[in-house]
Amino acid sequence: MRIKIFLYIIAPVFVILFFTSLMTEGLPMELPVGVVDYDNSSTTRTLIRRVDAFQSTTVKEVYRTEAEAREALENTEIYGYIVFPEGMSSKVMSARQPTIHIYYNSAFFTAGTLAYKDLRTIATLAKAAVGQATLRAKGASDHQIETFLQPVLLDAHMLGNPWTNYNAYLSTMIIPGIIIMFVGMMSIYSLGSELREGTAKETLRKNKNSILLVMTKKLLPIAAIYIVIMLCCQIYFYGYLDFPHKGSWLVIVGLSILMVFAAQGGAVLLFGLFPHFRMALSICSLWSVLNFSMSGTAYPIASMHPMIQSLSYIFPLRHYFMAYQLNIFHGYPLEYSWMWISAMIIFAAFPLAVTWNIKRAYAKFDYEA
Repeated sequence: MRIKIFLYIIAPVFVILFFTSLMTEGLPMELPVGVVDYDNSSTTRTLIRRVDAFQSTTVKEVYRTEAEAREALENTEIYGYIVFPEGMSSKVMSARQPTIHIYYNSAFFTAGTLAYKDLRTIATLAKAAVGQATLRAKGASDHQIETFLQPVLLDAHMLGNPWTNYNAYLSTMIIPGIIIMFVGMMSIYSLGSELREGTAKETLRKNKNSILLVMTKKLLPIAAIYIVIMLCCQIYFYGYLDFPHKGSWLVIVGLSILMVFAAQGGAVLLFGLFPHFRMALSICSLWSVLNFSMSGTAYPIASMHPMIQSLSYIFPLRHYFMAYQLNIFHGYPLEYSWMWISAMIIFAAFPLAVTWNIKRAYAKFDYEA
């Protein structure tokens, strides 16, 4: 009994706290980067201080040679470095166009991308700083210098998540995906354990030979437990952590409940198609894990192969993600996501299509390991 309580409640709660605490800062800060300064001029020293002033990166060390910086990059001591060539300032002043090299570790996608962004910004600032000095020496006014260096002024706005909070972006999909996994595994375990322990026939007899009654008694408590966990999770997200959202709490609660029933319906369908404890549990494990990849969070579905795109519809997290971003994240009315909500309702109704096979398994099958 204690093991079941752990699996049902403690494990998912621990996973929720673990994943949200991993990204508690929202955005990676103070990522170490390096500088190789062959120029050693006042201009490059100013640029190094500017790199160190960025929020997401900090200069760990100014290396003497590129070989030292490359070794530090390969040993993951830094995530990127920039090389200021010898005579860079004088070359820019005389319009000889020096080359600034940037190296970053793309094996660490987030860290490497953030390091590249800051180092690229510094390279742009180097050009602007020296160009400003040149124009000022020629007698240009500040307005003329600003217009020449940036002829088109950009006014960019990041919608929905202006803080680039990775916790708000990832946890809102990782945690529902994990809950779908627990719901599916526990539902199949609850139904399949009767077959494994050889008590299926007796259980069916005690419930007036009604498989619907058996399934209701076994599945409804699991759904209720995970609905409570999912709702507590949403309160934790949007109440305590203050993740951005525009949807009403009624929509948040409704989609959470529907997601749990959709996950359970998909798992029961797999058990009904493969009414063998070990087989159903293995297939459900694969199906649950693929939910993460096929939701479209990490990689856009539209960029996948057309055959893979069509397969994405058999995963409930995909439908929840689409409804989430429309109704919760952007606050659109429910009619905008009727297709995704209808798909989750169909998933929740799947058990009705396989009750006959589950009943046949309970009445006739003998478990074989």
